[in-house]
Amino acid sequence: MRATAATVDAPIAFWRILAFGSVQLPLGMIGLPIAIYLAPLYSGQLQLSLQLIGIALILARLSDFITDPIIGIMSDRWRPRIGRRRVWLIFGTIAMTAGVRMLFVPAADAGIVYFALAVALVYLGYTLILLPYQAWSAELSSDYHVRTRISSVSQGFSIVGLITSTLIPAYVLSQPGATSADVMAALSIVIIALLPVCATLAFMLVPEPAAPIRKAPFHLGGALRMLGRNRAFLNITLLVLIATIGEVFRQTITVFFARDVVAVTNIGIVYFLYFASALLVMPGWVWLAKRIEKHRALTLALVIVALTNACMFLVPKGGVVLFTALFILKGSCYGAVLMLPHAMVADTADIDTAETLDRQQGLFFAAMAMVQKMGYALGAGLPLLILGAVGYQSAGESRAEPLLALSISYSLVPCALVLIAAMLAWRYSLTAATHKTIRAQIDARASESLQAEPMP
Repeated sequence: MRATAATVDAPIAFWRILAFGSVQLPLGMIGLPIAIYLAPLYSGQLQLSLQLIGIALILARLSDFITDPIIGIMSDRWRPRIGRRRVWLIFGTIAMTAGVRMLFVPAADAGIVYFALAVALVYLGYTLILLPYQAWSAELSSDYHVRTRISSVSQGFSIVGLITSTLIPAYVLSQPGATSADVMAALSIVIIALLPVCATLAFMLVPEPAAPIRKAPFHLGGALRMLGRNRAFLNITLLVLIATIGEVFRQTITVFFARDVVAVTNIGIVYFLYFASALLVMPGWVWLAKRIEKHRALTLALVIVALTNACMFLVPKGGVVLFTALFILKGSCYGAVLMLPHAMVADTADIDTAETLDRQQGLFFAAMAMVQKMGYALGAGLPLLILGAVGYQSAGESRAEPLLALSISYSLVPCALVLIAAMLAWRYSLTAATHKTIRAQIDARASESLQAEPMP
């Protein structure tokens, strides 16, 4: 009788976890340039309005509400010989490399349609890789704490990618006459070189667990009801939505705030320190999550983030040291905010497995991704719409009223949103003890199912 991942949880070697996590290295290099340098590039050098860019970012995300559930469900249901999860690395790598080239190195006459199509292609490639990848990560182990370890390694690579995406701009911008276009071109070269290599490592070295115990027919209505009954999943997705809006809201206008309010001359160095602190403190969050539960560690991280956001409102013109110190403090929490929700979603999917003996991690992560991308779209688009409405000049602003709107948008709005997310995190109910009981139920039901099967 063939053993399955639900009945036999074979340990996974750490070197395989490293190979698996390496995929996040090039993926981690993509988000920061889009959030930080995209608006200055397309609004400053290509003369597109901030409002059009904001609208295009929101509209481009709408396609994800079609592609995410399709890809998530197909990665659960489709079983090609090379693996139902890893096959998507091929499709995603092709789409991502093409999209990064288009978006990061635009044609001289690129307009808003070109921008929207390029963003949509990058988003599609990201989805093709990440959704099956996240479902795959949940299947590598069913252990509550090992999942945190896998997530921490993956997100650690992501943070290394983020650090790389700060070092490259810091170097490029230190050259005389360098612009956002030069930064994006340099980043595109590195991303396009790394992604195929890292995807190949995961494809070749990381095995996929056995196929699901039971492959029940898929019904959309039943899937939605199943997700709606899972209170722990609803809790984590709602807090991720709110926290994502708050943090992306802030990230989108960081360059403007740092330049016009604080007078930071090289934001790339500040971001390097931010992500370096995230990487250094990551093991501490893994340890703390094991000691006090994942949701409590996440709550603490969100509270610290909210308080540092509020303190940003008090940073004066020329307060570069204070700005950098607050950035580093907030960066120390970044790993927890990035890592813990993904490990928690993997745990919530086991609630469904205990009821149905089916493994639908792809569906859970697709739903999570849709919510998260809604947060990205709103967080990236809304601050640009607000600043456009108050007449903020993206090329450089010195008037008091637009700068006040910029400061409120950068600090107080994200603070309020992240505090709400922290309250939701505190109410999360799926503890290690509860999850252990759920895993015991899965193993017991799986054993009964195997014994009930007729002998060949």
